[in-house]
Amino acid sequence: MATPVIAQPAARQSSSASIRGRRRTLAAYMFLLPALVLIGLFTLTPFVQGIALSFQSWDGIGTDTPFVGLRNYRRVMNDTIFWGSMRNAAIFGAVGFFIGNALSLGMAVAVNRLRRGAGFFRTAYYLPGIFSVVVVGLMFAWILHPTIGLLNRVLGAVGLASLQHNWLSDPATALPSVAAVYIWYHWGLGFLLFLAGLQGVPKELYEAAELDGAGAWQRFWYITWPQLVPITTIVSILTLLGGLQIFGTVQVLTNGGPGYHTEVPTLRIYKEAFDFQRYGVAAAMSVVFGMGLVVLSLLQLWVARRSAGAGAD
Repeated sequence: MATPVIAQPAARQSSSASIRGRRRTLAAYMFLLPALVLIGLFTLTPFVQGIALSFQSWDGIGTDTPFVGLRNYRRVMNDTIFWGSMRNAAIFGAVGFFIGNALSLGMAVAVNRLRRGAGFFRTAYYLPGIFSVVVVGLMFAWILHPTIGLLNRVLGAVGLASLQHNWLSDPATALPSVAAVYIWYHWGLGFLLFLAGLQGVPKELYEAAELDGAGAWQRFWYITWPQLVPITTIVSILTLLGGLQIFGTVQVLTNGGPGYHTEVPTLRIYKEAFDFQRYGVAAAMSVVFGMGLVVLSLLQLWVARRSAGAGAD
């Protein structure tokens, strides 16, 4: 007779715990509900509408949106300017991924070793990123101006007038010039993230390595770099996607010129919609471009996980 007396309170406790768990779950979803509603209204709904629009024809004004099937996608596949812009975006992505990240990491390592003035350099290196893209574009448009620009004036003043150039109007220098401005404008975020990661590396590891006679390069390769793998993954994804989605810098500096040599997909989509009123084609371009970004992100995450797993082994 003692067994039911003992089991009954245990059953009641289990039931009460289950009820409390359901209440906490319900409360959590109630707190999340406003955010979920906003995401649905301003992210998921436009996403679905954009895909639907890619199969339609719309001038942005009228109410008639006839279904055209895959015609917009066929037009995109045959658009040489769009695919040229995709190539330029790949260049910007590669520049941000390799050069931008290398500079960010190098400067983070240098600042992390400072005993004095680290706060000044943290502020100075991140400062460009807080400016408006329009301000940065106008500033560098003046710096790179062929006649009144600061760069050409400095070159002339130091006896290097032969290097003066029309930097943004020459197809050979326009893309590298915009890429340089992009790196200067965006590299501060990666610098701060790398610096935060470096400050989290246990100093005992470096001390033990020094006692074993490891040099600076060996300490970086076997201690610093493995410890920064999670940060590197985040920074790499951000810089790669940021470079591929560049818009404001190009629009202000060159607007895609000269002769589409600096055209990028985001700018091409913008022109297709708002300049030529071909919203269905612009939506198809957005879908193709977005799919490319998703594939690259998944590929990068896969490579990062395999690298982390290989390092752990």
